[in-house]
Amino acid sequence: MEILLRFIFEEMNLHKVKLEVFEFNPRAIRVYEKCGFRQEGRLREEIFRYGRYHDVLVMGLLQEEYRSTTC
Repeated sequence: MEILLRFIFEEMNLHKVKLEVFEFNPRAIRVYEKCGFRQEGRLREEIFRYGRYHDVLVMGLLQEEYRSTTC
């Protein structure tokens, strides 16, 4: 993740990167938060899995936030 973010922000000079993660994947959410991602939105009942509907979280990281965090 660290190498990918370095490429996105330092080589490509992008302002922002965003991702979507299933609410039932707390390990992934913790990893993204550790890398500085913040929740920006929630797509309610977006996916049907394990016999019920689940939300999908939208998370984002700005270039200035990336510079102040370490993965």
